[in-house]
Amino acid sequence: MPVKAAAGQQQVADIQQVLRENKVNGIVLIDGHVHNPRVISNQTSDDPRLVVKADRLFPIASFQKLMTGIAIERLVEQGKLSLATPLSRYWPSIPHGHQISIQRLMMHTSGLTNQEPPLNRPLGGEKEQEHYLLRHYRSSGHFTWNYADIDFSILAMIIRTASRQSYRGFLNQQILRPAGMQVKSYQQVRPGQVTRSGDDWGQLQTAMSKELGAGDVFCTPQDYWRFYHRAFLEQPHLLRRFIAKHGPAGKETYFGGTYIEPPYLHANGYLSGYSCTLYCNYRTKQTIMLFANNLSYSQLRSLSGQLYHAYFGDYREEQSQINN
Repeated sequence: MPVKAAAGQQQVADIQQVLRENKVNGIVLIDGHVHNPRVISNQTSDDPRLVVKADRLFPIASFQKLMTGIAIERLVEQGKLSLATPLSRYWPSIPHGHQISIQRLMMHTSGLTNQEPPLNRPLGGEKEQEHYLLRHYRSSGHFTWNYADIDFSILAMIIRTASRQSYRGFLNQQILRPAGMQVKSYQQVRPGQVTRSGDDWGQLQTAMSKELGAGDVFCTPQDYWRFYHRAFLEQPHLLRRFIAKHGPAGKETYFGGTYIEPPYLHANGYLSGYSCTLYCNYRTKQTIMLFANNLSYSQLRSLSGQLYHAYFGDYREEQSQINN
């Protein structure tokens, strides 16, 4: 496998300028030498609790969806399900479940939407998460694009059923541990272990608990970099299966936790004041990731394109369908 070139001085300078101009409190990871990313830091707060570090736990929000998507593909490899498997096999009572395939869940075309009432405490683990999600959703029967976290929560529930393990147990055993990294659930972490934002710790845990498979884990930025490269980019058969789902030239497609517009992959994550975004050229394996804790979602969207331009050197306007 060819070794990627480390980012050049001009790329680094351009990224630093974007971070300064946008007053970002966070870090950017870009290609360094071999597997080690180069970290560009821009901290706007003197409060040590708010400092974003590459080795400090961070709620990765929708970045988790790719982990769930890869876990589904592993079960396909093992012959335990297929992308054509209908949701009705597992939960016959879900309306239109016989028409909702696993592939539709992976592409956000299931017609499912979250209908979640407010919670006053975090949910107590995967069984309680599953029970809660199966009581608070809507199934429209319209199979057009609609970004909804419940798609990947349902996928996590399918992983539990098909593997006969917990979702996180299967994920750790089959995907994360072989990549040399780990995640922590919202139940395993204490406040001092996590980069903080302006939101209350209890509110963050409660919000995460509703996101089974779609945003209920913490991960360090450097561990997410390892996962993205070792468990995804460096797995040619898996990567080809994802890329095969791309749409017509010039149009972005979503599958398994990532947007695909050859030769680029893209993802965003946003939850309770924490934001992350990434772009990757899957042919060259060049990758840029941002982790920040002081941006609004609209600021993240704007910053995402600026970082893409600073790193890859060409201009790209995000597709209007990108949400999380």
